[in-house]
Parts: sequence; C-alpha cells; structure tokens
Amino acid sequence: MALAFFDLDNTLVAGDTAQAFSEFMAANKLPTPDDFLAVNHAYMADYDAGTLHLKDYMHYTLSPLFALDAHQVASLIAEFIETVVRPMVLPKARDLLSKHVNDGDELVIISATGSHLVKPIAQYLGVEHALGVDIAVLDGYITGELVGTPTFREGKVIRAQQWDEQHGFSMNETYFYSDSHNDLPLLEKALYPVAVDPDPILTQTAKDKNWPIISLR
Repeated sequence: MALAFFDLDNTLVAGDTAQAFSEFMAANKLPTPDDFLAVNHAYMADYDAGTLHLKDYMHYTLSPLFALDAHQVASLIAEFIETVVRPMVLPKARDLLSKHVNDGDELVIISATGSHLVKPIAQYLGVEHALGVDIAVLDGYITGELVGTPTFREGKVIRAQQWDEQHGFSMNETYFYSDSHNDLPLLEKALYPVAVDPDPILTQTAKDKNWPIISLR
C-alpha cells in the first residue's frame, strides 16, 4: 500500500476553487468590497508568481463569511459544490483517484485552499482524508485568522509529514500529484512526484528531474 497525496486546484479540478468561491460569493450578493474580485485576481497573480502573502489573502477573501454562522456557511458551500465545483471536476481525475483506490493506496487531498472548502470537496470526490489551510472559528463564526501550519509551499511538507506520522506512514512510499511550482517542496520529498498539467516553472523542473508529466484535461 502506498500513500497518494493530491493537490486540488488545477490538478483534480479545472480551475481554482478558492477563486471560484470568491466569484460565487460575489454573485450571491454577500457583502463584498466593490473591488473584491479585482483584488482576488491580484492575489492569484501573486500565487502564480510565488509571492503570495497567505495570511492577508485568506483574511481578505474570507471576509464575506464573517457574519454567517456555521450552518449558513455549510449551506453556502454545499450549494457551491453542487453548482460550481461539480462541473469543474475532471473525469480523468476521478479515474486516477479510482486507480489508487483499486491499488489499495491511502488517498489524501492536500491544498493551499482553506479547509472550509477542501474538506467538503474531498468528501464530494470520495476522498476520506483532506488537509487545507485551517482557519480560526470563534463562537461559531469564521474569523479569517490562520491556525497552525498552513498547507502552503514548505508548510505542505510539514503537514504531510505530520499526517504520515499520525497515521503510520512514511514518505518512502508516497505519490504527490500537482500542477504548481509552489508545491515543489513536497514534490521533492515524495518518492513518486508527478507533474499534472504543470505551470511553466514546474514543467521545466519536471523535465530537468525526469519526473512524469501527465494531463488530466
């Protein structure tokens, strides 16, 4: 049995679920600044460039949820998954997940998107285990503050290794599938790194290191 880690956005799904959720919130007329989507796009450009300040990004993009209780947030996310995420899921990604299940592997989705989205999306995909950026909740309301080590860049390595230790695995039998150069720290730790529809930096790195490059599109 091996352990298979999967990035979520632009790997298992066509697009970025966090950005899609921001657009969904704005379309549902939640309270957002006039330039909410423009600022979101600027943050995404920072992510692509490897310069994203995660704490600021998470607090800003989660701000429309601050006045909603846990039930309201869960209902909103359920609607988002059904109407937006479902069409984003790549059929070949489902096939890849099924292959690892049939091989007897343990599957974990690990994403730099917030846990409030990653965990229910993983459940929708039939993946039991999911690691995302954990967000503080106070009296049932999201605060936008980060909790613990974020699953971002080197933080993905820390969280993956912690998960391995807690569940009796090691990185010696680990796959990791990702599209982004931001995931190079974990790709370099995995025994079987796989570049999935990779960005230009990851494409070149994968070629230099003779990593497999696949497409799920």
